[in-house]
Amino acid sequence: MIEPEVASRWRSQAAYDRIAAVLIGVIAILAAVFAVQQAHEGLAGTRAQVEGARLAADAAARIGASSTSFAAGLRAQQDALVVGITGTSRQIEALTAGHEPALAVGAAHVAASQRLAGAVAETLATTGGEPLDGYTAGLVNATNEEIVVIVEEQNRQVDLSIAAGEHQLVAVLGLSLVALAGVLAGIAAVLGRGKAGWLLLAIAWIVALVAAVPAVNWLV
Repeated sequence: MIEPEVASRWRSQAAYDRIAAVLIGVIAILAAVFAVQQAHEGLAGTRAQVEGARLAADAAARIGASSTSFAAGLRAQQDALVVGITGTSRQIEALTAGHEPALAVGAAHVAASQRLAGAVAETLATTGGEPLDGYTAGLVNATNEEIVVIVEEQNRQVDLSIAAGEHQLVAVLGLSLVALAGVLAGIAAVLGRGKAGWLLLAIAWIVALVAAVPAVNWLV
């Protein structure tokens, strides 16, 4: 016949073992979740960083190419205008002096200015066309609206990278708490069902539950 005291000890030991076993299972699950989270957020952060760098380079290239194209077109228009002004000035001087050859030279300058202005306008209208490839043409013809869209997306990718880094830190913290809970559970298993063992087991459960909060939030 089993004495009541012995039966009580057996039930206490069995309950202790069950609680410890469940805790070990919880710790294993949390460790797996945090490991997956850390790997997932690491890849997401790297992907966002690469995409952000690519978009930053693309925006810079579009700004540089479109600015250079615009500046070149503006300079050509100014040159045509200067030629026309010079020709008109010579015509005025020739008329004043009654010098027909100089008048003809001035008229030639004015005509050349008009032809040059027409050529510049035609060139600007076709800038970014053949034989340029699509990407280079996009750089040359980039508008402010397009560049703003690219910059906004680049900023979004930077935000995603920062968020992924923060989630990684949470995963590292979670793994640290899980490791602490595992150590406490191991010590509690060695100590057995005495007061110290129950205390450490309870603390291990508290640590594991604290670690479970960010894990659940990430899964949800």
